Amino acid sequence: MMHSLAFAITLLLGVVACGSTKNEGSTGTGGASAGSGNQGNSAGTTASKGGASAAGGTGGSGTGGGGGTGGGVATAGGVSTAGGVSTAGGVGTGGGVGTGGGVGTAGGSGTAGGSGTAGGGGTAGTTGTLPSRRSFVDTNATIAILADQLPQMSNAQMTFATSHYVGTEKQLLPVTQALRAQNPNFLVLHYHLAMWQSAPTTDFIINGTSWGNDYPTVTTNETWFWHNTSNQRVPSSADGKLLMNISVPGFQQYWAQSLIAQVKAGDYDAIFLDSASPALLQGECSGGDSRLAGTAARDTQFVELGNSNWINAWQAWITGLNASLAAQGIPLLPNTSAFVTGWDNTDYSLTAGAFVEGFSDRGFVVSDWKASTNELLKLSAADKILILQNYLSNSTDIATRLYYLGNYLLVKGHHTYLDYFAAGPLEWYPEWEVKLGAPKSTATDVSALLSGGVYRRDFAQGSVLVNPSASTVAVDLGGTHQRVVPSGGGAVDASGATTGSLAMQPVTSLNVAATSAEIILN
Repeated sequence: MMHSLAFAITLLLGVVACGSTKNEGSTGTGGASAGSGNQGNSAGTTASKGGASAAGGTGGSGTGGGGGTGGGVATAGGVSTAGGVSTAGGVGTGGGVGTGGGVGTAGGSGTAGGSGTAGGGGTAGTTGTLPSRRSFVDTNATIAILADQLPQMSNAQMTFATSHYVGTEKQLLPVTQALRAQNPNFLVLHYHLAMWQSAPTTDFIINGTSWGNDYPTVTTNETWFWHNTSNQRVPSSADGKLLMNISVPGFQQYWAQSLIAQVKAGDYDAIFLDSASPALLQGECSGGDSRLAGTAARDTQFVELGNSNWINAWQAWITGLNASLAAQGIPLLPNTSAFVTGWDNTDYSLTAGAFVEGFSDRGFVVSDWKASTNELLKLSAADKILILQNYLSNSTDIATRLYYLGNYLLVKGHHTYLDYFAAGPLEWYPEWEVKLGAPKSTATDVSALLSGGVYRRDFAQGSVLVNPSASTVAVDLGGTHQRVVPSGGGAVDASGATTGSLAMQPVTSLNVAATSAEIILN
């Protein structure tokens, strides 16, 4: 397996059987599933946040990421708010990455491979290289932030973003070009819903340069939609997006072709496929189709799916979609939620990676935390691209910030990225600059990290200690270490400045509080 710093993505997109361990019932009859927040809006501002849902339920999923003229660069920055290149701007038609740059015939795609066995962990797959020759940087010895949709920015904020984050998502091509004029390797992900059609009034980037919706095209193909027993389409109760029948060949072909075209038009580096977990159906669709209630996605065979259940049909579909995209060198990153739905036995290793929203939430009971962390460890060990994201109620909530960071460090592999924020993605926190170096060990089961009542991972220059339990744990460190104490942090202002600093406190022991994490340096 390649672990070069460049990782110029010879991605291992092949199927790896994870045999995931799921918590059975600690969060209620159905288990809890983290929902995805509204991933974008017309102002390019912060999305609403989807955390872990109540016991037995399923969190809501995003609306499809509508967006508008914001989310770009201020007119002073050279790119107009309408998404075009401004006449007074610094990024002309030849600036940055031109329309012919990045996605050209020279950016060869990997050899197309076959899909794995439907519904299972097969061995067949594909490898591919990003046509742009950009790369997902190696995160083995560093903390890497991949920001959610960045808002409209000043030139100074753009400079900060391109020098501190490895990438973002949902940007119009002129904005992407302006960002890459400052950092040619800056990654931008395309946003699209998974097995849903965006609601008619919800927009996404359809051709790289404009927001819109392909609903007028999709709605003419009635067989592509999922229907209840009254032959009615089934909308999500969260946001009105429409459930599709993922087993229909015409739908499968259109989804793959349109995604490839959208990625090439926007010069994107991967696809963030939102609201992708079959576990979402129980909470979002059972009102429109009672057959999808409870554990039906796993336990009920549907004639509409060729007498398959939803999970097996999803696995067959996602395997084929992943293969089609991999043949073009496009990594597919579904939003899987946080792996805490007890009955969900979906194999989430069938794609290039995953966007794990709501990971390591402080509301998880220990059994859910273990199940979720084990899934992350297995995906990380398989060198999947992982984007771990959660949300802050306030930027001053340092305990939650350190808990997210600590859990990230426990599972981090060679291509694992982090983001958490309060008011919006254009934030920076001083703890992201801690230098721990490379890990001394890895694990595929979190039990291997249990040490002195906490979960510990040692690095070249320090350690992380995570306590997911409801009680404080006293830990003897066996010597003097420097406890990392962050302060400040938050929004990046218009001048590109941030607040925040790190202090070091000598310690020989620690009381690691309930649902908290500590970082120590040697």
